Amino acid sequence: MFVEKWMNPEVITVPPDATISYVAVEMGRRKFRHFPVVESTGTGNRLVGIVAKYDIARGFPGDLNPFSIEVTEESVPRPVASLMTKKVITVTPDCTIEDAARTLHVNRIGALPVLRENRLAGIITESDVFEALISVTAAKSGGTRIMIESNALDNPAPAIIRLCQDRRVTILSMLCFRENRLRGTDLSIFRFDGRIPPGFLPDIAKLGYRLVSVER
Repeated sequence: MFVEKWMNPEVITVPPDATISYVAVEMGRRKFRHFPVVESTGTGNRLVGIVAKYDIARGFPGDLNPFSIEVTEESVPRPVASLMTKKVITVTPDCTIEDAARTLHVNRIGALPVLRENRLAGIITESDVFEALISVTAAKSGGTRIMIESNALDNPAPAIIRLCQDRRVTILSMLCFRENRLRGTDLSIFRFDGRIPPGFLPDIAKLGYRLVSVER
């Protein structure tokens, strides 16, 4: 999966000369936590920074809540350029969602502007990555979810796929976790469409795999 599928292409931006309190008001009104900061040029808008909710908070006096109803667009007249992050970490539309998630995690940030040919094409946030995870695991699809333990040298996927073909069971998602390698085992999670037929779980056990959990 690629960032282009999960990013928001309708990016709301602010100019570098927008007041800090204007951005605070817009964040509160739109329920946003980040705004890319762009500068108009002869060839379009150029990304010059990004501002997050915590940046805005530190730009306000300690006795004034930046997201309270008392704040107006001119409460703090300093430009947002004075506190925005100028060295912006970005990704491209063809970046994988896994790499985007890793970048967010490693850098402890909540959003990544997406650039196509050095122009802002979208933005992807932590929430978008969570939505992608929910999609790839088919977590909203219901059905039956099982976790099995297998020998680290025995990939269970081919055997489970053959069993599903024989029993006419549809697999919605498959995931493998190799964190148990020190114990010589792997954990795999399968989600199946609908309710599994009688005898399906015992058939898995007969293949030599241990059922760790079953959720219907």
